[in-house]
Amino acid sequence: RLYQQLCASCHGLAAEGQTINPALVVRGTPEEAFRARGIGEFWPYATTLYDYIRRSMPQTAPGSLTPDQVYALVAFLLAENGRIGRDEVVDQTTLPAVEMPGRTRFVLDDRTGGPTIR
Repeated sequence: RLYQQLCASCHGLAAEGQTINPALVVRGTPEEAFRARGIGEFWPYATTLYDYIRRSMPQTAPGSLTPDQVYALVAFLLAENGRIGRDEVVDQTTLPAVEMPGRTRFVLDDRTGGPTIR
């Protein structure tokens, strides 16, 4: 319900994306979802999703959501993307434990900058 109130007007009723607003749920194979940069396959950490929503959504009032609203939206999106069960509780303890397939596809940037850049 919260998604319908706050997000659907930009991201679609089924989170399929609209015009310039990206899909939040990508249906199809894991590889298709990765290429589309879907939350469920591309994002490396579930905590990044929380942080992004907390800071930048909704587009009309960034940063206006309460922590509980952000956790509820993250839980909805992770469940819709098949990363957690629909009845799982998402909070500051459980969110970091969510395994995201994209985690193994990212390489740590260990450059220190300046003259040591390779």
